[in-house]
Amino acid sequence: MRYPSLLSHSLRHLGAAAALSGTLLLLQPGAAFADSPLTPDSPDVAATVDALVEQIPSEADRSPAKVEGRSPVQAAAEITKNFAEASPQLESMGELGVSIENLAAEAERQKTKEIELAYIEAAMQEEAEERARIAEEERRAAEAAAQRQALVDTALAQVGTPYVSGGAAPGGFDCSGLVKYCVAQIYGYEMPRTAAAQAGEGESVSFDELQLGDLLFWGSGSGIYHVAIYVGDGQYVHAPRPGQSVKVQTLESYTPTFSKRLSL
Repeated sequence: MRYPSLLSHSLRHLGAAAALSGTLLLLQPGAAFADSPLTPDSPDVAATVDALVEQIPSEADRSPAKVEGRSPVQAAAEITKNFAEASPQLESMGELGVSIENLAAEAERQKTKEIELAYIEAAMQEEAEERARIAEEERRAAEAAAQRQALVDTALAQVGTPYVSGGAAPGGFDCSGLVKYCVAQIYGYEMPRTAAAQAGEGESVSFDELQLGDLLFWGSGSGIYHVAIYVGDGQYVHAPRPGQSVKVQTLESYTPTFSKRLSL
């Protein structure tokens, strides 16, 4: 029974020696391959193992300050150990990086959406302002048209009133007196008294652009001598001359020199 016990004891020491040799290979490679008493035909395995144990450097001797000139195997083992310890943190950092990228992508999408909404709102605002502008222009145009029509109606209402030199009231009119009266009734504006002075009011328009209520003049410069009110369809109303009454006449029958449009 002693032999099996001795064999078991020897095998245990051999296993320890192999482990120690591997340890020495990592800690002190030179020691593992030096002239070691551990050989297959060693007569005292236990003594050899004890000798190897004595060769293992102490914890203090293996400090970073004392362990220099590490072999590639040692460096690789240390890197592997450090990487294994850091793997959970690296995985967490990777997940954090993905989360940050997702947040950045979402922020970029949100920014793009906000820019698109801003463009849409600006376009809608511009369209609303344009509609309002057009509506205001139409309102003013309709109001101006109504006033021009009222001016024409007022002038036509005076048809048959006798011509009176210097007259500017329904009892009698001269040409500029008729214009002065009608404009004051509709616009509340006091026109100059003479035809020459009235020619300085408003803006010039061609005969092709005539609208209701435009003023027609005869003569030029200081020699302007007559004025009438355009009533549409190539006709105008005026107080012609002494002995006649206010009447409607065509452009062809007595053609004016130029025309003006009041801006009141």
